[in-house]
Amino acid sequence: MKRFLLLIVFLFIACEIPTDTNNNSLDVEETQEAGMETPALVFFPDEINVNTGETFTVSVFVLDVENVAGAYINLDYDQNKLLLMAINPGTFFSDLQDPLYFTETQNSGTIELYTIFLGADSTSVSGTGSFMSIVFSASAGGTSTLTYSTDSELVDPNDQPITINGLGTGVVNAQ
Repeated sequence: MKRFLLLIVFLFIACEIPTDTNNNSLDVEETQEAGMETPALVFFPDEINVNTGETFTVSVFVLDVENVAGAYINLDYDQNKLLLMAINPGTFFSDLQDPLYFTETQNSGTIELYTIFLGADSTSVSGTGSFMSIVFSASAGGTSTLTYSTDSELVDPNDQPITINGLGTGVVNAQ
């Protein structure tokens, strides 16, 4: 019996206890621990590893916002390494009628999104959610970034700006 207990103690001491290594850009607590305050605009996933020629999807998320009724999202990407394939509506303003209006010119490296909330039961939405998902193709190898412009804006039902306290970045590694 003593040998059995010694074996158990030895195994317990010899085993490494895993540490929590979550890296989720949608985890508000983790994002705040990393130094980004909310409300924030983030990409999910915030790091993407692909092969050249592959397509991938990244979503544009707002984190922990209160009382938002409209948004203007302006983001930049490296048009020399990423080819824009499609832009699809997100689910944050799920009660919308014709919810999204995009402008983008010939893979110019900039995407602009205008959206407003036209909900039947309320005038705004709070929480965390996706404004849009973007499908890219990695047209060249190397590292490129997705960045939000400081011109991006969230507004309340009275068209008053909501301060965006954090702007995340996305990294695309193409082999």
